[in-house]
Amino acid sequence: MDFIAQKIYTKNGFVRENIFPGKKVLHLGCGHHKLSGAIGIDILPLGQVDITHDLDKMPWPLLESSFDVILAHSVVEHLSDIVALFDEIWRLAKPGARVVITVPYFRCIDSFTDITHKHFFTSSSLDYFIKENNSLSNYCYTNKNFKKIGFWHGWPQESDNFFVRSFKGWVSHHPRFFDQYLSLLFPVKILIWELEVGEKSI
Repeated sequence: MDFIAQKIYTKNGFVRENIFPGKKVLHLGCGHHKLSGAIGIDILPLGQVDITHDLDKMPWPLLESSFDVILAHSVVEHLSDIVALFDEIWRLAKPGARVVITVPYFRCIDSFTDITHKHFFTSSSLDYFIKENNSLSNYCYTNKNFKKIGFWHGWPQESDNFFVRSFKGWVSHHPRFFDQYLSLLFPVKILIWELEVGEKSI
């Protein structure tokens, strides 16, 4: 499987070069650190921001079905309506587009340090939007179609340390158990999802 998240979050940190030539990329809440080659949208008119707009005010001033990749790095937790956010992401994404969502883990102290954070996330938090065989998607908060391509507790790169690599592999198969119990002893800082937008009916 070719994971876009692993190309963005490299072993050397956040990627610096344009890794999506020929593709249209949207970076939500880009701030000072916009993904190279992307269109950046943020509430503050910072140096790398292309569009200054409050992401809580939808629709955003962008054309529907126009993006191949959408990155939301450390922004979702600041927004008021998560369901409306996913509806808007779906509106802007092309069918088959990849969406990378990165949020602070609920066990991480940074989740609570920032007083502008409105939401806290576990490994199951986005299951409401993922059309798979899980009980949370049956709540039908939205009729938009997302498929989970990848999910990571922490940085998505494979560790060079055998024990860390083995532990993360185990956690990937038991995410709920980790959230409930082991994360008290081994908290990670972030959660990352890579989603794919499904077909859109005409």
